[in-house]
Amino acid sequence: MAADLTVERASGTQPTQRSFNPWTSDRAIRIGLSVALAAVLGQIVTQLIDFQVYGLRIAVLDSDTHASIFGVASLVAQAAAAAAAAVRGVHAVRRAGWFLLAAILALLLVVRAVLPDDPPLLVVPLAFVCAMVWSLTTTDPARTRRIVRAALALLAFSFVVHIVGLKIVEALGYGYRSWAYELKGLLKHTTELAGWILVATGLLAGERDTASLRARRRWLR
Repeated sequence: MAADLTVERASGTQPTQRSFNPWTSDRAIRIGLSVALAAVLGQIVTQLIDFQVYGLRIAVLDSDTHASIFGVASLVAQAAAAAAAAVRGVHAVRRAGWFLLAAILALLLVVRAVLPDDPPLLVVPLAFVCAMVWSLTTTDPARTRRIVRAALALLAFSFVVHIVGLKIVEALGYGYRSWAYELKGLLKHTTELAGWILVATGLLAGERDTASLRARRRWLR
């Protein structure tokens, strides 16, 4: 009888253990890294083809416009980051912080999509977003925090290139449609795209970790 109960208990716990197994977080990270790498490589290849072969005549390949393939991809990646923040807020202790982050990301997304580029105007809100993401993920597992920190570094680098890159290109004696200008653009756009993809990845991976922890706690009660 005791043996039967032991077997039943053991068999009964297997589905629960699988449900909070942290492999889902690892898988989210692997997928996110793969998507980021593929997006960056695709953006580099298409931009160079458009520049070298077509003289920037194919607008959908020119990452300098939001209507291009990878311009839209960057907006979608930011939307995914906003959605991931909202998902984190559903079960989080700091729900207000997560929902505020999601709202700000969504607002900045609209600004990026609709209004002309004005980097100085975006310094404060983007700095605030980065600070919020950093603060809200301080209790996430180390591997997830590393993804988020790397994403924030990429976004910060992209923004710096956006502000000072053209000045450096011009100071070196180059202008629009030069290789120096294209390399500046590639640095800015690829790091921005990868940054938003990895922000979404890190936030979703953190959500999977916290979901696993919640499941484990319920099972132990």
